[in-house]
Amino acid sequence: MPKVISLRLLIFVLSSIIFVACAFKGETPVPEKATISPLNIYPNPQNGYGSADDQLAQPDDVEILPNGNLVITDVDNNRIQVFSRDGALQITINAERLGMESADLVPTGISSDAAGFIYITLEGVGSVARFNPDMTLNQLIGYQGKVTPDEYYLDENDGLLIKPQGIIVSQSGDIFVADMDKTIFRIDGVYNFGFRKFKQIVTNGVTSYVYDKDFAATQEVTTIMRKSEGMAISEERGLLFVAEEKPQKNQFGNSEKYRYIGVFDLNTGAFKNRLIGVAMTDGNITSGYSDDSIEGLSVYGDYIFAVDEKAGRVDCYNIDSGERVAHFGTRAPYYCDDESDCVIDGVNYNEQNIMAGGAQVHLLNDWHKNELASPDGISTMTLLTGEKILAVVDQWNSRILTYDLNDILE
Repeated sequence: MPKVISLRLLIFVLSSIIFVACAFKGETPVPEKATISPLNIYPNPQNGYGSADDQLAQPDDVEILPNGNLVITDVDNNRIQVFSRDGALQITINAERLGMESADLVPTGISSDAAGFIYITLEGVGSVARFNPDMTLNQLIGYQGKVTPDEYYLDENDGLLIKPQGIIVSQSGDIFVADMDKTIFRIDGVYNFGFRKFKQIVTNGVTSYVYDKDFAATQEVTTIMRKSEGMAISEERGLLFVAEEKPQKNQFGNSEKYRYIGVFDLNTGAFKNRLIGVAMTDGNITSGYSDDSIEGLSVYGDYIFAVDEKAGRVDCYNIDSGERVAHFGTRAPYYCDDESDCVIDGVNYNEQNIMAGGAQVHLLNDWHKNELASPDGISTMTLLTGEKILAVVDQWNSRILTYDLNDILE
């Protein structure tokens, strides 16, 4: 009898060691919960990569509206698509509709405020488009220009944006923008980006925006982070979260270049000396869940959701403890990125062949099984009906998937 007890104890100890060792490598020793499965797919029905009404072409971001509609930036089609909660197309917004017939809009990030206004970065024209709740254009914020990194923060360039991509908007309407242009901000192979906060000013019922110089005084967002697009806000905590895509080894002794989420003061921009998604010892990163990329972020109550693009996974962290409490998704088997090839049964499933129509990955990657191909944007919302919904961009499968947040956080 004592031998049986010792054997069981040994198995328990070994299992515990394996669990801890796997945890920060983004692995899990137990199967994913079968209850985490999508509610719906957008467009519905879906016809893969393309420019038709039932198609998307490299969608980048998504925003759930309180009525259940989804706003999607359809990058390669140079348009913004609005779908009803059942997956039917409602509105198409292109350059012509915005009075910019010859413009290459390149719509990318999306956010919204408490009043129902929707904000979308137009990378191609160097502006943030503010839309009314009915998706008519309200105004453009910022103007396009091209300057050196040293000139970027000069007073005369306060409203300048080069290629705005990432965006998050506070409930009061203040705008935070990550301005990405690797020809400008990438120096000697090291990434960086421009960062702007535009403060909302309402005078006699007229809304305008000014560059927040007080927030920019420390400029710690761009000294702590190197390449960032995904952002999120926790209003009640006064925190701004920024995702790191391309860290350097000299950042926090991060020799393995684990990706992380930086935590900043929402009002001052100061770094809060906190990183989510990694373990640290004496100020150095020792392990983490994501070793390739973190894209979109979304805060819901006590939790922050982070999209691991290369792993095809969504991770959920408790904001206060930093503990990963849930995750779902797996890298799509019929997909490889633009820099590699994966030939299966004579078909190459890289991005170039998807765009050319030679690889119809959406027919083979099972959305019911959360097979995600380079997921990107993410959004969470409690609908007017009380339902709690999460939406994630399944980029190269050319679709958006929605989930019941109660299933994920159960």
